[in-house]
Amino acid sequence: MASRREFLQMGVAALTLPIAAGGSLPSSISLSNGESSIPLYKMVFDERFAASRAFAKEAERLGVPIHGIKGDMTDLWYHDLYARWKEGPVAIAGMTAHGAIFCLERLAWDQRMRVVFRADHRVLPDGSIEHALSGPASMLRRAGRLSSERNWAEEIASIVTRCPPSRPQPSLANVIGPTVKHADDPDHLISWLIAPVHRG
Repeated sequence: MASRREFLQMGVAALTLPIAAGGSLPSSISLSNGESSIPLYKMVFDERFAASRAFAKEAERLGVPIHGIKGDMTDLWYHDLYARWKEGPVAIAGMTAHGAIFCLERLAWDQRMRVVFRADHRVLPDGSIEHALSGPASMLRRAGRLSSERNWAEEIASIVTRCPPSRPQPSLANVIGPTVKHADDPDHLISWLIAPVHRG
C-alpha cells in the first residue's frame, strides 16, 4: 500500500486524467424545522469494521448511496470522486479509520470543500465510548442521544444526513455513552462529513 505522501503525489498526478461522467445527487432531506439538509453524494464505510458496516446499513436505509472500502480509498478516488468533484463539489460523509479521512480531507481542499462535521469515537478502558464532536449546533444537539444509545453507529449515520446548508462557526461537544465493542472494531473510528463551505 502506498504511503500518505505517495498517495498525495498520486492525487496531484491524477489531475491530468480524463474526466468520466458522474452520478446524480440524491434529493435533500427535509428537517423538522423546515430547513433542508445538504444532499450527500455518497457515504463511505470501512468494510472491515462492524460499527462502520452498521453505519452504512442505516445510511442505505435512509436512501443515501454507500461505498465500501477496506482501509485504502485510492480506488474510490481514482474511479469515482476525482471525476465527480471535477464536475463540481458534492458532499460526502463516512465512518472510517484515520487514514481515509486524512487523504480525503486534503483532496477536498482543492475543490474548496472542508470537513464540516467530525466525530471521533474512542473506546474507553471501562468499555464506554467517548464521542468527541465538532460541527453545526443542530447536529450536535441531536448527538445528545448518544449518551444512552447502544446502536451509536446507526444514530451517527442519521446525524450526518442532517447537515444544514448554512453552517455558522462549528460547535464542540463531548458525549460518553454505552457500547458493545465488536472484536473487529478498532479503538478509534471517525465519522465525518466533507462539504462546500457556506457560512450562515
